[in-house]
Amino acid sequence: MRFIKLVNSSLRTKLLIMFLFLTVLPLILVGIISYIKSYNIVAQKSYSLAQIQVGQLSREFDVVFQDIKRFTEIGKKDSTVQFLIDKQNTAEESKSILGMIRLYRESYQYSDSIMNIKIISTDGKAVSEDRGVHLLDKEAISKPPFVSLLDDPTKTIIEPIYKNSNPVLSLTSTIVSDRSKEVIGFINILVKSSVFKNILNEAALNYSGTFHIKSETGKLLFSNPQFANVPVSTQMIGNKSGFLTQGTTFIVYETSSLTGWKVIRYVPLTEITKEAHEIRSLIVLTVGSLVILTIGLYFFITSKLILPLRMLKEKMKQASLGDLEVKIVNKGTDEITDLSDNFNSMIMKIKALLTKSVNEQKQLKIAELRTMQAQINPHFLYNSLETIIWMAEAKKGQEVIEITKALSYFFRITLSKGKDFILLEDEINHVRNYLIIQKMRYQDILDVNFHLNDDILKYKIIKLTLQPIIENAIYHGIKNKRGKGLVRIKGDFTPEGNISIDVIDNGIGMTDDKLREVRQQLSSGLPFEKDQGGFGMVNVHQRIRLQYGPSFGITINSLYGSGTRVSLIIPAER
Repeated sequence: MRFIKLVNSSLRTKLLIMFLFLTVLPLILVGIISYIKSYNIVAQKSYSLAQIQVGQLSREFDVVFQDIKRFTEIGKKDSTVQFLIDKQNTAEESKSILGMIRLYRESYQYSDSIMNIKIISTDGKAVSEDRGVHLLDKEAISKPPFVSLLDDPTKTIIEPIYKNSNPVLSLTSTIVSDRSKEVIGFINILVKSSVFKNILNEAALNYSGTFHIKSETGKLLFSNPQFANVPVSTQMIGNKSGFLTQGTTFIVYETSSLTGWKVIRYVPLTEITKEAHEIRSLIVLTVGSLVILTIGLYFFITSKLILPLRMLKEKMKQASLGDLEVKIVNKGTDEITDLSDNFNSMIMKIKALLTKSVNEQKQLKIAELRTMQAQINPHFLYNSLETIIWMAEAKKGQEVIEITKALSYFFRITLSKGKDFILLEDEINHVRNYLIIQKMRYQDILDVNFHLNDDILKYKIIKLTLQPIIENAIYHGIKNKRGKGLVRIKGDFTPEGNISIDVIDNGIGMTDDKLREVRQQLSSGLPFEKDQGGFGMVNVHQRIRLQYGPSFGITINSLYGSGTRVSLIIPAER
Protein backbone atom coordinates (compact mmCIF):
# COMPACT_ATOMS: atom_id res chain seq x y z
CA MET A 1 0.00 0.00 0.00
CA ARG A 2 2.83 2.39 0.85
CA PHE A 3 4.48 1.67 -2.52
CA ILE A 4 1.23 2.30 -4.39
CA LYS A 5 0.74 5.56 -2.50
CA LEU A 6 4.29 6.63 -3.38
CA VAL A 7 3.72 5.83 -7.06
CA ASN A 8 0.43 7.72 -7.16
CA SER A 9 1.89 10.80 -5.47
CA SER A 10 5.25 11.10 -7.26
CA LEU A 11 5.67 11.86 -10.94
CA ARG A 12 9.36 11.00 -10.79
CA THR A 13 8.53 7.55 -9.41
CA LYS A 14 6.07 6.99 -12.24
CA LEU A 15 8.68 8.04 -14.79
CA LEU A 16 11.21 5.72 -13.16
CA ILE A 17 8.77 2.81 -13.43
CA MET A 18 8.04 3.82 -17.01
CA PHE A 19 11.76 3.84 -17.81
CA LEU A 20 12.15 0.45 -16.17
CA PHE A 21 9.31 -1.07 -18.19
CA LEU A 22 10.07 0.70 -21.47
CA THR A 23 13.87 0.61 -21.53
CA VAL A 24 15.67 -1.32 -18.79
CA LEU A 25 13.45 -4.40 -18.73
CA PRO A 26 13.23 -4.64 -22.57
CA LEU A 27 17.02 -4.29 -22.75
CA ILE A 28 17.47 -7.10 -20.24
CA LEU A 29 14.84 -9.18 -22.05
CA VAL A 30 16.53 -8.58 -25.42
CA GLY A 31 19.86 -9.50 -23.86
CA ILE A 32 18.47 -12.75 -22.44
CA ILE A 33 16.78 -13.66 -25.73
CA SER A 34 19.94 -12.78 -27.69
CA TYR A 35 22.04 -14.90 -25.36
CA ILE A 36 19.68 -17.87 -25.60
CA LYS A 37 19.50 -17.59 -29.40
CA SER A 38 23.24 -17.14 -29.85
CA TYR A 39 23.98 -19.87 -27.31
CA ASN A 40 21.75 -22.32 -29.15
CA ILE A 41 23.21 -21.38 -32.54
CA VAL A 42 26.85 -21.56 -31.41
CA ALA A 43 26.25 -24.70 -29.37
CA GLN A 44 24.45 -26.36 -32.28
CA LYS A 45 27.31 -25.37 -34.55
CA SER A 46 29.81 -26.85 -32.08
CA TYR A 47 27.73 -30.03 -31.80
CA SER A 48 27.58 -30.37 -35.57
CA LEU A 49 31.34 -29.73 -35.88
CA ALA A 50 32.05 -32.38 -33.25
CA GLN A 51 29.85 -34.83 -35.17
CA ILE A 52 31.68 -34.05 -38.40
CA GLN A 53 35.05 -34.63 -36.71
CA VAL A 54 33.93 -37.98 -35.26
CA GLY A 55 32.45 -38.97 -38.62
CA GLN A 56 35.74 -38.10 -40.33
CA LEU A 57 37.66 -40.27 -37.83
CA SER A 58 35.21 -43.14 -38.43
CA ARG A 59 35.72 -42.82 -42.20
CA GLU A 60 39.51 -42.94 -41.79
CA PHE A 61 39.12 -46.26 -39.95
CA ASP A 62 36.80 -47.47 -42.73
CA VAL A 63 39.42 -46.59 -45.38
CA VAL A 64 42.00 -48.76 -43.59
CA PHE A 65 39.50 -51.54 -43.08
CA GLN A 66 38.37 -51.46 -46.72
CA ASP A 67 41.97 -51.69 -47.89
CA ILE A 68 42.64 -54.66 -45.61
CA LYS A 69 39.37 -56.37 -46.48
CA ARG A 70 40.48 -56.60 -50.11
CA PHE A 71 42.77 -59.40 -48.99
CA THR A 72 39.66 -61.53 -48.37
CA GLU A 73 39.36 -61.79 -52.16
CA ILE A 74 42.20 -64.36 -51.96
CA GLY A 75 39.63 -66.79 -50.53
CA LYS A 76 37.66 -66.69 -53.80
CA LYS A 77 40.62 -67.65 -56.04
CA ASP A 78 40.62 -71.07 -57.71
CA SER A 79 43.83 -72.17 -56.02
CA THR A 80 42.38 -71.29 -52.62
CA VAL A 81 39.13 -73.14 -53.31
CA GLN A 82 41.10 -76.14 -54.59
CA PHE A 83 43.26 -76.07 -51.49
CA LEU A 84 40.21 -76.11 -49.24
CA ILE A 85 38.37 -78.96 -50.97
CA ASP A 86 41.41 -81.14 -51.84
CA LYS A 87 42.01 -83.73 -49.14
CA GLN A 88 45.46 -84.89 -50.36
CA ASN A 89 48.20 -83.01 -52.21
CA THR A 90 47.96 -79.25 -51.55
CA ALA A 91 51.56 -78.13 -51.95
CA GLU A 92 51.01 -76.40 -55.30
CA GLU A 93 47.83 -74.66 -54.14
CA SER A 94 49.52 -73.44 -50.95
CA LYS A 95 52.46 -72.01 -52.96
CA SER A 96 49.96 -70.28 -55.24
CA ILE A 97 48.10 -68.88 -52.25
CA LEU A 98 51.26 -67.50 -50.63
CA GLY A 99 52.25 -66.00 -53.98
CA MET A 100 48.90 -64.23 -54.26
CA ILE A 101 49.33 -62.88 -50.73
CA ARG A 102 52.71 -61.40 -51.68
CA LEU A 103 51.19 -59.93 -54.83
CA TYR A 104 48.35 -58.31 -52.80
CA ARG A 105 50.87 -56.93 -50.30
CA GLU A 106 52.68 -55.13 -53.10
CA SER A 107 49.40 -53.67 -54.41
CA TYR A 108 47.69 -52.08 -51.37
CA GLN A 109 48.64 -49.17 -49.13
CA TYR A 110 48.03 -50.70 -45.72
CA SER A 111 49.55 -54.15 -46.45
CA ASP A 112 52.43 -53.40 -44.05
CA SER A 113 49.88 -53.27 -41.24
CA ILE A 114 48.96 -56.93 -41.83
CA MET A 115 51.00 -59.30 -39.64
CA ASN A 116 49.68 -62.58 -40.98
CA ILE A 117 47.06 -64.05 -43.34
CA LYS A 118 45.75 -67.55 -42.79
CA ILE A 119 43.49 -69.76 -44.94
CA ILE A 120 41.70 -72.51 -42.95
CA SER A 121 39.51 -75.36 -44.18
CA THR A 122 36.54 -76.69 -42.22
CA ASP A 123 38.52 -79.82 -41.26
CA GLY A 124 41.45 -77.85 -39.78
CA LYS A 125 43.89 -77.79 -42.72
CA ALA A 126 45.52 -74.34 -42.93
CA VAL A 127 48.12 -72.33 -44.85
CA SER A 128 49.59 -69.09 -43.47
CA GLU A 129 52.44 -66.72 -44.08
CA ASP A 130 54.19 -67.51 -40.82
CA ARG A 131 53.78 -71.32 -40.72
CA GLY A 132 53.08 -72.47 -44.27
CA VAL A 133 50.83 -75.53 -44.56
CA HIS A 134 49.82 -76.98 -41.21
CA LEU A 135 46.93 -78.64 -39.41
CA LEU A 136 44.85 -76.96 -36.69
CA ASP A 137 43.42 -78.69 -33.69
CA LYS A 138 39.83 -79.78 -34.47
CA GLU A 139 38.77 -78.46 -31.10
CA ALA A 140 39.90 -74.97 -32.15
CA ILE A 141 37.71 -75.16 -35.25
CA SER A 142 34.68 -75.90 -33.07
CA LYS A 143 35.12 -72.69 -31.03
CA PRO A 144 34.43 -69.03 -31.77
CA PRO A 145 34.75 -67.26 -34.03
CA PHE A 146 34.36 -70.20 -36.46
CA VAL A 147 31.10 -71.48 -34.92
CA SER A 148 29.55 -67.99 -35.10
CA LEU A 149 30.55 -67.61 -38.74
CA LEU A 150 28.93 -70.93 -39.63
CA ASP A 151 25.66 -69.58 -38.19
CA ASP A 152 25.98 -66.31 -40.14
CA PRO A 153 28.43 -66.67 -43.09
CA THR A 154 27.95 -63.06 -44.15
CA LYS A 155 29.58 -61.64 -41.03
CA THR A 156 33.17 -60.58 -40.48
CA ILE A 157 34.24 -61.01 -36.87
CA ILE A 158 36.75 -58.51 -35.54
CA GLU A 159 38.30 -59.12 -32.13
CA PRO A 160 41.39 -57.84 -30.29
CA ILE A 161 44.04 -60.49 -29.49
CA TYR A 162 47.77 -60.64 -28.81
CA LYS A 163 50.34 -62.02 -31.27
CA ASN A 164 53.90 -62.43 -29.95
CA SER A 165 52.94 -60.17 -27.00
CA ASN A 166 51.81 -57.48 -29.44
CA PRO A 167 48.17 -56.26 -29.57
CA VAL A 168 46.56 -57.04 -32.91
CA LEU A 169 43.08 -57.18 -34.42
CA SER A 170 41.90 -60.51 -35.77
CA LEU A 171 39.55 -60.32 -38.77
CA THR A 172 37.88 -63.63 -39.63
CA SER A 173 35.36 -64.23 -42.43
CA THR A 174 34.02 -67.26 -44.31
CA ILE A 175 34.93 -68.64 -47.73
CA VAL A 176 31.80 -69.89 -49.52
CA SER A 177 31.76 -72.25 -52.52
CA ASP A 178 30.22 -70.67 -55.61
CA ARG A 179 28.72 -74.02 -56.62
CA SER A 180 27.31 -75.45 -53.41
CA LYS A 181 26.93 -72.11 -51.58
CA GLU A 182 28.33 -73.84 -48.51
CA VAL A 183 31.09 -72.68 -46.21
CA ILE A 184 34.30 -74.50 -47.26
CA GLY A 185 36.74 -72.55 -45.13
CA PHE A 186 37.79 -69.36 -43.38
CA ILE A 187 40.28 -66.55 -43.94
CA ASN A 188 41.90 -64.92 -40.92
CA ILE A 189 43.85 -61.64 -41.17
CA LEU A 190 45.89 -60.27 -38.26
CA VAL A 191 46.21 -56.47 -38.37
CA LYS A 192 48.57 -54.42 -36.23
CA SER A 193 46.67 -52.27 -33.75
CA SER A 194 49.22 -49.53 -34.21
CA VAL A 195 47.72 -48.44 -37.56
CA PHE A 196 44.43 -47.57 -35.83
CA LYS A 197 46.15 -46.13 -32.78
CA ASN A 198 48.17 -43.79 -34.96
CA ILE A 199 44.98 -42.48 -36.60
CA LEU A 200 43.41 -42.08 -33.15
CA ASN A 201 46.48 -40.30 -31.73
CA GLU A 202 46.56 -37.88 -34.64
CA ALA A 203 42.88 -37.08 -34.10
CA ALA A 204 43.51 -36.55 -30.39
CA LEU A 205 46.22 -34.01 -31.24
CA ASN A 206 43.86 -32.02 -33.49
CA TYR A 207 40.67 -32.29 -31.44
CA SER A 208 40.07 -31.89 -27.72
CA GLY A 209 38.51 -34.57 -25.54
CA THR A 210 38.80 -38.31 -25.08
CA PHE A 211 38.27 -40.89 -27.85
CA HIS A 212 37.02 -44.45 -27.47
CA ILE A 213 36.66 -47.05 -30.20
CA LYS A 214 34.30 -49.89 -29.31
CA SER A 215 33.57 -53.04 -31.24
CA GLU A 216 30.14 -54.09 -32.41
CA THR A 217 29.76 -56.17 -29.23
CA GLY A 218 30.63 -53.20 -27.02
CA LYS A 219 34.22 -54.26 -26.26
CA LEU A 220 36.73 -51.41 -25.95
CA LEU A 221 39.26 -51.66 -28.81
CA PHE A 222 41.24 -48.39 -28.53
CA SER A 223 41.20 -45.24 -26.44
CA ASN A 224 43.11 -41.99 -26.22
CA PRO A 225 44.27 -41.11 -23.66
CA GLN A 226 44.55 -44.67 -22.48
CA PHE A 227 42.73 -45.74 -19.31
CA ALA A 228 40.65 -42.54 -19.39
CA ASN A 229 37.74 -42.55 -16.97
CA VAL A 230 34.67 -41.45 -18.93
CA PRO A 231 30.93 -41.75 -18.30
CA VAL A 232 28.97 -44.50 -20.02
CA SER A 233 25.51 -43.75 -21.40
CA THR A 234 22.85 -46.30 -22.27
CA GLN A 235 21.38 -43.83 -24.82
CA MET A 236 24.08 -44.82 -27.32
CA ILE A 237 22.89 -48.44 -27.37
CA GLY A 238 20.80 -49.07 -30.47
CA ASN A 239 21.60 -45.68 -32.03
CA LYS A 240 24.11 -45.45 -34.87
CA SER A 241 25.01 -41.80 -34.39
CA GLY A 242 24.11 -38.74 -32.38
CA PHE A 243 25.14 -36.59 -29.45
CA LEU A 244 24.05 -36.13 -25.86
CA THR A 245 25.01 -34.33 -22.67
CA GLN A 246 25.75 -36.27 -19.52
CA GLY A 247 26.57 -34.12 -16.53
CA THR A 248 29.36 -31.76 -17.55
CA THR A 249 30.43 -33.98 -20.46
CA PHE A 250 29.34 -33.74 -24.08
CA ILE A 251 29.30 -37.10 -25.90
CA VAL A 252 29.19 -37.51 -29.68
CA TYR A 253 29.33 -40.89 -31.42
CA GLU A 254 29.24 -42.41 -34.89
CA THR A 255 28.88 -46.10 -35.87
CA SER A 256 30.65 -47.42 -38.94
CA SER A 257 28.36 -49.33 -41.25
CA LEU A 258 31.43 -51.23 -42.53
CA THR A 259 33.00 -52.46 -39.28
CA GLY A 260 30.23 -51.88 -36.77
CA TRP A 261 32.74 -49.96 -34.62
CA LYS A 262 31.40 -47.10 -32.57
CA VAL A 263 33.69 -44.06 -32.48
CA ILE A 264 32.93 -42.10 -29.30
CA ARG A 265 34.27 -38.69 -28.35
CA TYR A 266 33.94 -37.30 -24.84
CA VAL A 267 34.44 -33.52 -24.54
CA PRO A 268 33.99 -31.23 -21.51
CA LEU A 269 30.83 -29.20 -22.07
CA THR A 270 32.75 -26.01 -21.36
CA GLU A 271 34.86 -26.63 -24.46
CA ILE A 272 31.78 -26.94 -26.65
CA THR A 273 30.08 -23.84 -25.21
CA LYS A 274 33.21 -21.71 -24.89
CA GLU A 275 32.23 -19.38 -27.75
CA ALA A 276 28.67 -19.13 -26.43
CA HIS A 277 29.98 -18.03 -23.01
CA GLU A 278 32.13 -15.39 -24.68
CA ILE A 279 29.06 -14.09 -26.49
CA ARG A 280 27.17 -14.09 -23.17
CA SER A 281 29.89 -11.95 -21.55
CA LEU A 282 29.74 -9.52 -24.48
CA ILE A 283 25.94 -9.29 -24.26
CA VAL A 284 26.02 -8.76 -20.49
CA LEU A 285 28.62 -6.00 -20.90
CA THR A 286 26.59 -4.32 -23.68
CA VAL A 287 23.25 -4.54 -21.88
CA GLY A 288 24.82 -3.36 -18.60
CA SER A 289 26.34 -0.32 -20.33
CA LEU A 290 23.01 0.50 -21.98
CA VAL A 291 21.17 0.18 -18.66
CA ILE A 292 23.61 2.59 -16.96
CA LEU A 293 23.29 5.02 -19.88
CA THR A 294 19.49 4.78 -19.74
CA ILE A 295 19.36 5.47 -16.00
CA GLY A 296 21.61 8.52 -16.47
CA LEU A 297 19.35 9.70 -19.28
CA TYR A 298 16.34 9.21 -17.03
CA PHE A 299 17.70 11.53 -14.33
CA PHE A 300 18.59 14.15 -16.94
CA ILE A 301 15.17 14.06 -18.60
CA THR A 302 13.18 14.05 -15.37
CA SER A 303 15.09 17.10 -14.10
CA LYS A 304 14.11 18.93 -17.32
CA LEU A 305 10.51 17.74 -17.26
CA ILE A 306 9.50 18.03 -13.64
CA LEU A 307 9.25 21.86 -13.33
CA PRO A 308 7.03 22.59 -16.37
CA LEU A 309 4.91 19.53 -15.61
CA ARG A 310 4.30 20.77 -12.07
CA MET A 311 3.14 24.08 -13.53
CA LEU A 312 0.85 22.19 -15.88
CA LYS A 313 -0.47 20.16 -12.95
CA GLU A 314 -1.40 23.32 -11.02
CA LYS A 315 -3.20 24.82 -14.02
CA MET A 316 -5.10 21.60 -14.60
CA LYS A 317 -6.14 21.56 -10.97
CA GLN A 318 -7.55 25.08 -11.36
CA ALA A 319 -9.39 24.01 -14.49
CA SER A 320 -10.85 20.97 -12.70
CA LEU A 321 -12.28 23.32 -10.06
CA GLY A 322 -14.21 25.11 -12.81
CA ASP A 323 -11.85 27.94 -13.70
CA LEU A 324 -11.87 27.79 -17.50
CA GLU A 325 -10.03 31.09 -17.81
CA VAL A 326 -6.64 29.55 -16.89
CA LYS A 327 -3.81 29.77 -19.39
CA ILE A 328 -0.23 28.49 -19.41
CA VAL A 329 2.54 30.73 -20.69
CA ASN A 330 5.55 28.53 -21.44
CA LYS A 331 8.51 29.58 -23.55
CA GLY A 332 10.24 26.82 -25.47
CA THR A 333 9.93 24.49 -28.44
CA ASP A 334 9.86 21.07 -26.84
CA GLU A 335 7.00 18.64 -26.27
CA ILE A 336 6.14 20.18 -22.89
CA THR A 337 5.49 23.48 -24.66
CA ASP A 338 3.29 21.64 -27.16
CA LEU A 339 1.49 20.00 -24.25
CA SER A 340 0.91 23.41 -22.63
CA ASP A 341 -0.39 24.80 -25.93
CA ASN A 342 -2.65 21.79 -26.31
CA PHE A 343 -3.90 22.33 -22.76
CA ASN A 344 -4.76 25.92 -23.62
CA SER A 345 -6.46 24.74 -26.81
CA MET A 346 -8.32 22.04 -24.86
CA ILE A 347 -9.66 24.59 -22.36
CA MET A 348 -10.88 26.74 -25.24
CA LYS A 349 -12.55 23.75 -26.91
CA ILE A 350 -14.16 22.71 -23.62
CA LYS A 351 -15.65 26.17 -23.32
CA ALA A 352 -16.85 25.97 -26.92
CA LEU A 353 -18.28 22.48 -26.41
CA LEU A 354 -20.08 23.57 -23.27
CA THR A 355 -21.63 26.45 -25.19
CA LYS A 356 -22.48 24.12 -28.09
CA SER A 357 -23.99 21.53 -25.73
CA VAL A 358 -26.20 24.14 -24.12
CA ASN A 359 -27.28 25.36 -27.55
CA GLU A 360 -27.99 21.81 -28.75
CA GLN A 361 -30.15 21.13 -25.70
CA LYS A 362 -31.99 24.34 -26.45
CA GLN A 363 -32.40 23.30 -30.09
CA LEU A 364 -33.65 19.86 -29.02
CA LYS A 365 -36.25 21.36 -26.72
CA ILE A 366 -37.22 23.88 -29.39
CA ALA A 367 -37.53 21.05 -31.94
CA GLU A 368 -39.74 19.06 -29.54
CA LEU A 369 -41.87 22.14 -28.91
CA ARG A 370 -42.17 22.84 -32.64
CA THR A 371 -43.17 19.22 -33.25
CA MET A 372 -45.81 19.46 -30.55
CA GLN A 373 -47.05 22.72 -32.02
CA ALA A 374 -47.14 21.16 -35.49
CA GLN A 375 -49.27 18.29 -34.18
CA ILE A 376 -51.71 20.71 -32.60
CA ASN A 377 -51.81 22.75 -35.79
CA PRO A 378 -55.05 24.76 -35.79
CA HIS A 379 -55.54 24.12 -39.51
CA PHE A 380 -55.33 20.35 -38.96
CA LEU A 381 -57.72 20.60 -36.02
CA TYR A 382 -60.14 22.91 -37.92
CA ASN A 383 -60.10 20.64 -40.98
CA SER A 384 -60.73 17.57 -38.83
CA LEU A 385 -63.61 19.24 -37.00
CA GLU A 386 -65.09 20.46 -40.29
CA THR A 387 -64.92 16.89 -41.59
CA ILE A 388 -66.76 15.70 -38.47
CA ILE A 389 -69.43 18.42 -38.92
CA TRP A 390 -69.83 17.55 -42.60
CA MET A 391 -70.23 13.84 -41.79
CA ALA A 392 -72.71 14.63 -39.00
CA GLU A 393 -74.78 16.75 -41.37
CA ALA A 394 -74.62 13.91 -43.88
CA LYS A 395 -75.89 11.62 -41.08
CA LYS A 396 -72.83 9.39 -41.28
CA GLY A 397 -72.90 8.43 -37.63
CA GLN A 398 -70.47 5.53 -37.77
CA GLU A 399 -67.88 7.61 -39.64
CA VAL A 400 -68.30 10.43 -37.11
CA ILE A 401 -67.62 8.02 -34.24
CA GLU A 402 -64.62 6.56 -36.02
CA ILE A 403 -62.95 9.90 -36.86
CA THR A 404 -63.69 11.31 -33.40
CA LYS A 405 -62.05 8.28 -31.75
CA ALA A 406 -59.05 8.60 -34.07
CA LEU A 407 -58.73 12.33 -33.25
CA SER A 408 -58.97 11.58 -29.53
CA TYR A 409 -56.29 8.84 -29.69
CA PHE A 410 -54.15 11.04 -31.91
CA PHE A 411 -53.94 13.85 -29.35
CA ARG A 412 -53.64 11.39 -26.45
CA ILE A 413 -50.44 9.93 -27.92
CA THR A 414 -49.30 13.42 -28.94
CA LEU A 415 -49.32 14.43 -25.28
CA SER A 416 -48.18 11.01 -23.84
CA LYS A 417 -48.03 12.47 -20.31
CA GLY A 418 -44.94 14.48 -21.24
CA LYS A 419 -42.83 11.43 -22.17
CA ASP A 420 -40.06 11.86 -24.75
CA PHE A 421 -40.00 8.14 -25.73
CA ILE A 422 -42.88 5.80 -26.42
CA LEU A 423 -43.17 2.24 -27.73
CA LEU A 424 -42.95 1.85 -31.50
CA GLU A 425 -46.33 0.12 -31.24
CA ASP A 426 -47.85 3.34 -29.82
CA GLU A 427 -46.14 5.43 -32.49
CA ILE A 428 -47.65 3.17 -35.18
CA ASN A 429 -51.10 3.52 -33.57
CA HIS A 430 -50.60 7.28 -33.57
CA VAL A 431 -49.86 7.11 -37.30
CA ARG A 432 -52.86 4.84 -37.93
CA ASN A 433 -55.17 7.34 -36.19
CA TYR A 434 -53.66 10.19 -38.18
CA LEU A 435 -54.20 8.25 -41.41
CA ILE A 436 -57.78 7.41 -40.45
CA ILE A 437 -58.47 11.14 -40.22
CA GLN A 438 -56.68 11.89 -43.48
CA LYS A 439 -58.37 9.03 -45.34
CA MET A 440 -61.75 10.39 -44.25
CA ARG A 441 -60.77 13.71 -45.85
CA TYR A 442 -58.97 12.30 -48.92
CA GLN A 443 -60.81 9.00 -49.33
CA ASP A 444 -60.88 9.31 -53.09
CA ILE A 445 -57.16 9.91 -53.56
CA LEU A 446 -55.45 8.11 -50.66
CA ASP A 447 -54.76 4.49 -49.85
CA VAL A 448 -52.44 3.16 -47.09
CA ASN A 449 -50.96 -0.23 -46.18
CA PHE A 450 -48.54 -1.44 -43.51
CA HIS A 451 -45.81 -4.11 -43.74
CA LEU A 452 -44.30 -4.40 -40.26
CA ASN A 453 -42.25 -7.02 -38.42
CA ASP A 454 -44.18 -7.43 -35.15
CA ASP A 455 -40.91 -7.96 -33.24
CA ILE A 456 -39.93 -4.30 -33.63
CA LEU A 457 -43.09 -2.99 -31.96
CA LYS A 458 -41.76 -3.52 -28.41
CA TYR A 459 -38.77 -1.25 -28.97
CA LYS A 460 -38.80 2.46 -28.11
CA ILE A 461 -38.79 5.45 -30.43
CA ILE A 462 -38.73 9.22 -29.99
CA LYS A 463 -42.31 10.41 -29.81
CA LEU A 464 -43.85 12.01 -32.91
CA THR A 465 -41.21 10.72 -35.35
CA LEU A 466 -43.23 8.99 -38.11
CA GLN A 467 -46.30 11.25 -38.42
CA PRO A 468 -44.38 14.29 -39.82
CA ILE A 469 -42.78 12.05 -42.50
CA ILE A 470 -46.16 10.61 -43.52
CA GLU A 471 -47.72 14.07 -43.49
CA ASN A 472 -44.95 15.25 -45.82
CA ALA A 473 -45.67 12.30 -48.16
CA ILE A 474 -49.39 13.19 -48.32
CA TYR A 475 -49.17 16.98 -48.69
CA HIS A 476 -46.12 17.20 -50.96
CA GLY A 477 -46.38 13.90 -52.83
CA ILE A 478 -49.89 12.46 -53.10
CA LYS A 479 -51.86 15.77 -53.34
CA ASN A 480 -49.70 16.99 -56.23
CA LYS A 481 -50.39 13.88 -58.32
CA ARG A 482 -53.35 12.96 -60.45
CA GLY A 483 -55.12 9.78 -59.57
CA LYS A 484 -55.21 7.73 -56.38
CA GLY A 485 -52.12 7.80 -54.19
CA LEU A 486 -50.61 5.00 -52.10
CA VAL A 487 -48.54 5.29 -48.93
CA ARG A 488 -46.71 2.16 -47.73
CA ILE A 489 -45.12 1.94 -44.27
CA LYS A 490 -42.53 -0.89 -43.94
CA GLY A 491 -40.63 -1.76 -40.78
CA ASP A 492 -38.01 -4.42 -39.96
CA PHE A 493 -34.53 -5.01 -38.51
CA THR A 494 -31.41 -4.17 -40.51
CA PRO A 495 -28.55 -6.71 -40.86
CA GLU A 496 -26.67 -4.63 -38.25
CA GLY A 497 -29.48 -5.09 -35.70
CA ASN A 498 -30.96 -1.57 -35.96
CA ILE A 499 -34.57 -0.74 -36.81
CA SER A 500 -35.43 0.55 -40.29
CA ILE A 501 -38.79 2.14 -41.14
CA ASP A 502 -39.53 3.15 -44.74
CA VAL A 503 -42.34 5.51 -45.80
CA ILE A 504 -42.91 5.04 -49.53
CA ASP A 505 -45.36 7.02 -51.64
CA ASN A 506 -46.19 6.97 -55.34
CA GLY A 507 -46.66 10.73 -55.45
CA ILE A 508 -45.19 13.33 -57.76
CA GLY A 509 -41.62 12.78 -56.50
CA MET A 510 -38.78 15.32 -56.75
CA THR A 511 -36.46 16.54 -59.43
CA ASP A 512 -32.73 15.99 -59.00
CA ASP A 513 -32.21 19.63 -58.01
CA LYS A 514 -34.98 19.50 -55.44
CA LEU A 515 -33.71 16.19 -54.04
CA ARG A 516 -30.21 17.67 -53.73
CA GLU A 517 -31.63 20.69 -51.91
CA VAL A 518 -33.65 18.52 -49.49
CA ARG A 519 -30.61 16.37 -48.69
CA GLN A 520 -28.55 19.52 -48.05
CA GLN A 521 -31.21 20.82 -45.67
CA LEU A 522 -31.25 17.48 -43.82
CA SER A 523 -27.45 17.55 -43.52
CA SER A 524 -27.31 21.14 -42.28
CA GLY A 525 -30.28 20.77 -39.91
CA LEU A 526 -31.87 23.98 -41.18
CA PRO A 527 -35.58 23.72 -42.11
CA PHE A 528 -37.11 25.09 -45.31
CA GLU A 529 -39.11 28.23 -45.45
CA LYS A 530 -42.54 27.64 -44.06
CA ASP A 531 -44.33 27.69 -47.41
CA GLN A 532 -41.88 25.25 -48.99
CA GLY A 533 -42.69 22.32 -46.65
CA GLY A 534 -40.24 19.75 -45.34
CA PHE A 535 -40.05 21.38 -41.89
CA GLY A 536 -41.28 18.25 -40.03
CA MET A 537 -38.84 15.93 -41.79
CA VAL A 538 -35.81 18.14 -40.99
CA ASN A 539 -37.09 18.44 -37.43
CA VAL A 540 -37.32 14.65 -37.04
CA HIS A 541 -33.86 14.12 -38.55
CA GLN A 542 -32.34 16.71 -36.22
CA ARG A 543 -33.94 15.17 -33.10
CA ILE A 544 -32.74 11.66 -33.97
CA ARG A 545 -29.17 12.76 -34.63
CA LEU A 546 -29.06 14.80 -31.43
CA GLN A 547 -30.31 11.78 -29.49
CA TYR A 548 -28.42 8.89 -31.12
CA GLY A 549 -25.55 10.37 -33.12
CA PRO A 550 -24.68 10.96 -36.79
CA SER A 551 -25.01 7.26 -37.76
CA PHE A 552 -28.80 7.44 -37.44
CA GLY A 553 -31.54 9.58 -38.92
CA ILE A 554 -33.31 10.01 -42.24
CA THR A 555 -32.18 9.26 -45.79
CA ILE A 556 -34.31 10.20 -48.78
CA ASN A 557 -34.50 8.95 -52.37
CA SER A 558 -36.92 10.20 -55.02
CA LEU A 559 -37.66 9.99 -58.74
CA TYR A 560 -39.71 12.69 -60.35
CA GLY A 561 -43.05 11.35 -61.55
CA SER A 562 -42.63 8.01 -59.70
CA GLY A 563 -42.56 8.72 -55.97
CA THR A 564 -40.40 9.12 -52.90
CA ARG A 565 -38.88 6.77 -50.28
CA VAL A 566 -37.93 8.15 -46.86
CA SER A 567 -35.88 5.71 -44.74
CA LEU A 568 -35.59 6.14 -40.98
CA ILE A 569 -32.83 4.29 -39.07
CA ILE A 570 -32.82 4.15 -35.24
CA PRO A 571 -31.05 1.82 -32.79
CA ALA A 572 -33.01 -1.11 -31.36
CA GLU A 573 -33.47 -0.08 -27.71
CA ARG A 574 -36.04 -1.51 -25.34
